[in-house]
Amino acid sequence: MKRDNAMEAFKGRLDFSFKDEALLESVFVHSSFVNEKGGGESNERLEFLGDAVLSAVISGILYDMYPDFREGELTSIRSRLVNRAVLSSLASELGMGELMRLGKGEKKSKGAENPAILADAFEALMAAAYLDAGFRAARVLIKELFLPLLKDALQGEKYFDYKPRLQELTQRHFKAAPVYRLVSEEGPSHKRKFSVEAMVKGEVMGKGSGARKKDAEQSSAKEALKELSKRGFE
Repeated sequence: MKRDNAMEAFKGRLDFSFKDEALLESVFVHSSFVNEKGGGESNERLEFLGDAVLSAVISGILYDMYPDFREGELTSIRSRLVNRAVLSSLASELGMGELMRLGKGEKKSKGAENPAILADAFEALMAAAYLDAGFRAARVLIKELFLPLLKDALQGEKYFDYKPRLQELTQRHFKAAPVYRLVSEEGPSHKRKFSVEAMVKGEVMGKGSGARKKDAEQSSAKEALKELSKRGFE
């Protein structure tokens, strides 16, 4: 996919209109690209700011939504929402990897799929949204992205962690991100059932189903993690 097309697809998924296109472009500039070109600025400063914006917004949302929760409970939920695995998974779902400007070495080592690089870019994106439209608009965007995860975070097990954990595992051992293939979609609109396969390097590692496509993907990722564990990949 050409970069212009990838950017348009990204904007459609993000549902946020940037006034400053140059600011948006700076989100995707990795330090390896700057070092190779011998000038310019990477997304590191934005990453620093985005980390603070993200923490403040998530903390505020949790504080407002759960007035009966103690500090320790709020901190625990926040740490499950704001970490490298979750942020990189969100970045991957938005298609940010395709837009990263990387040095030749990072490109060769598939840096566009590297969870650390993706998580940093996601933080930079949150900073860019804040700088472009203000704290209130950034809060709306962050809440939209994280609210589905928040519901899962309150379940007994770390349900929404499966996809991020699988991505981190496959990147570490196979230098490749998992691919989720929709196998079937059945039932009436009010009672849909999605079936999905989680594939690693072209091989089906897990199968799952659910009322939402995202639920089916999480379920298939859970099974893939079990299969990889059996094979000795931890």
